[in-house]
Amino acid sequence: MRKLVIAAGAATLLAGCGGEAPVKNDTEAEVASISPGQYQADWKVASLRIIDKNKTAATNLKQDATGQTTACVAEGGSIDPALFAEDGDTCKAANPYMRNGRLQMDLTCTRQGASGQVRQSVSGTFTADKIEAEVSTTTYLSGYGDYAMSRTFTAKRLGECPPAATTTGGEKAAEGASG
Repeated sequence: MRKLVIAAGAATLLAGCGGEAPVKNDTEAEVASISPGQYQADWKVASLRIIDKNKTAATNLKQDATGQTTACVAEGGSIDPALFAEDGDTCKAANPYMRNGRLQMDLTCTRQGASGQVRQSVSGTFTADKIEAEVSTTTYLSGYGDYAMSRTFTAKRLGECPPAATTTGGEKAAEGASG
């Protein structure tokens, strides 16, 4: 009887090994790089938490706020940090990683009118013409108003980047032209 139970168990295991190999869906295929061009991101504030004594966060964004940003992806795949920055922030990317459909980068931003730093961690996925990411923000400001925030981003390629334009004063040139 014992041999019969062992044989039946082995037969069951072997039966589960048969069949065809799973077919890889083309839409899930790994992408080696993202297409250069102008991208538009739709974002939403998923969470916002004040982390110091002040009862007001040093941001104009509120819980569940939504918005759009536009920036460029350069030849070679580097994403302009302006795609993830809050309005008025100037950001620099560090430790960028974009491979096999995954992206990760750290942003260090400065905010006009505030001393200290706004740090963001970007983590997500990409295809040839789409980015999905979560951006976690933590502020280290010299005054009150420090906060922690999480936003979700979905960006799609709109087309080619506009040519860089020159402007006067403190205005940015073409959105996404710097990096």
